[in-house]
Amino acid sequence: MQLQPVTILVLCTGNSCRSIIGEALINALGEDRFRGLSAGSHPTGQVNPGALAVLARHGITPANPASKSMDDLADEDIDLIITVCDSAAGEACPVWLGDVPKLHWGLPDPAHAQGTDEEIAAAFEATYQQLEKRLQALFAVSLDDLNEKGLVACGEQIHRDLEDH
Repeated sequence: MQLQPVTILVLCTGNSCRSIIGEALINALGEDRFRGLSAGSHPTGQVNPGALAVLARHGITPANPASKSMDDLADEDIDLIITVCDSAAGEACPVWLGDVPKLHWGLPDPAHAQGTDEEIAAAFEATYQQLEKRLQALFAVSLDDLNEKGLVACGEQIHRDLEDH
């Protein structure tokens, strides 16, 4: 695949939590090999404070976090799309119509977490940990040896391997 950096778009419905965390992790951990973007099919228009708080606890400060529409990124050259909507909870995943490899890493939306402040923070932490583990595993793969289908298959295997952890 020899694209440097590989641009990864993280998509979800509201672009306020999971995709924001994913974008920030890609940009913080991708070592200039990866560039992260995020968007939503129905953006909330604001970044959830819980997403920013979990990133801050891990020493990650996103450049300009913003909840934006997929349409805002129509002119971007995207190499891989990762959807993070939770189809198990009946959440509709956004559909990107371009000819771009797509990968699905379904995660519960921490924006819907209820309970004490600690329980809500724990939901954001769980999302952070799941995304970080998957992205670290993806970043460890040698992209030189993968075509687009291989990259998607690799990402799907990473998700299956880490789904219950």
